[in-house]
Amino acid sequence: MQNVDIFIEKEKKRAIEISNEVIEKPKMSMMVVIFPFLLINYIQELRVYRYKKEFFIKEYLFLKRMIVDLLKEGYSSSEKIKARMETILIKDEKYLEFYKYQIQEALSIKNYIFQEENEKVMRLKEIETLKKWMDIFEVDEESFSVSLKLLQTLNNKI
Repeated sequence: MQNVDIFIEKEKKRAIEISNEVIEKPKMSMMVVIFPFLLINYIQELRVYRYKKEFFIKEYLFLKRMIVDLLKEGYSSSEKIKARMETILIKDEKYLEFYKYQIQEALSIKNYIFQEENEKVMRLKEIETLKKWMDIFEVDEESFSVSLKLLQTLNNKI
């Protein structure tokens, strides 16, 4: 299981690296120097930035941690993992198609950990899931632009 822990640490570093590229850090303006009371707004923007990064990292590692936990619990066959993932993920039939993509990505992660597939296949599944998310869910303009930026970053990192 040491191999699994190394995988999670590597993915955590990757998530931090990607979040640095996708989520823009607020910049302090010269107005703060002139009007110190504007520092409050900057501090609030920094908080929002920190929460966005934490949320991104948590979401990026969601499936990976879920697979690692299932492997540690003794689930090793793809069929058992798929069945367990279906019970965990599928809450609403409306998004069933998206959940299927998530399950395929999860199985790809498991195959990568067991060295049955190479990393590129796992990353391509990750990108497919993101594309499907963008197709299925209706999001606001800001979320969509961040998703596009994430898609471009993931494509560049393959």
